[in-house]
This record gives sequence, structure tokens and C-alpha cells, in this order.
Amino acid sequence: MELVKSELVLEDFFIVNSSYNFIEPEKGSSINPKDLINDYYIDIDFIVRDVKNEDNKYLVFSKLDINRSEDKLPGYSIFVEGIAVYSFDKETKLNEKQKSEFLWSSGVSISINSLRSYLSTMTSFFPLGKYSLPSVDLTTLLNQKRESLIQKNKKKK
Repeated sequence: MELVKSELVLEDFFIVNSSYNFIEPEKGSSINPKDLINDYYIDIDFIVRDVKNEDNKYLVFSKLDINRSEDKLPGYSIFVEGIAVYSFDKETKLNEKQKSEFLWSSGVSISINSLRSYLSTMTSFFPLGKYSLPSVDLTTLLNQKRESLIQKNKKKK
């Protein structure tokens, strides 16, 4: 099948903050940290913004907290934060609401996948080998974010 290009254009992606820590198992423990990777608590967050004073520029700030809760498991503890820069094709017929929906779905998904790629490459040099971020239920993530924004706006009033 022939590729149909999206009206959403990823112009660039940057990692703006990253940290890593290896948590050793307790002395005498028979736990293999590699066996715990799938049990890590993972927190994902994002913000979608337009760029003030620039038409047709949008940013998606995204971040991952992996195994950084109070109950850290042995193995990797990682934080990574990135910014994706988007625009829309100059010929787009999308209105502002459609652009927003595009950014919230495709833009966020692309941003998370960019973080996933960075994590995979970065961790390939670490003691337990490459870490692959599990698949993300994007619908649930977007619904949770919308709900948190609604609650935040209610508190402001």
C-alpha cells in the first residue's frame, strides 16, 4: 500500500532532561532485577501547547517516570522528558478543534514513541540491557489527562 502522509508534521524531537539510577538488590537477596522489569510503576504525563507568536507551531511536552515511586524495585530507575515540535501541512483544511484532536492523539503517541526509542537506545548500555517501554493504552491515557485537567480547572474556580 502506498504511504499517505499525515497532515501533522513532526519537525523535531529533543530530550531535555534525563536521569538514571541502578538500584541493587539487597545483600543476600536472590532476586534477579531483570525479572522485575515488568513490575515497574510507570507514570506518563504530557502537555500540548501552541507556540505563542508563531503560527502553525505546536509543542508536546512528554515525560516518563519509571520505577521512581517510593516503593522502588531493584533494577532501573529512570526519568526522561522530551519536547516534540509539530506543525501542520500548509495545505491542511483542518479547523482548530481538529488540529487539537490530532495533536492529542497522534502528537502524543509520536512523542511517547520517541521517548520509547530514546529509552531503548540509552538502556542498551546499562547492566540489565535494553528496556522496552510497554505498549500504552492511549485512549485511557488521554481520558485520564482530560479528567485531570477538568479537576484542575474546577479547583481554580
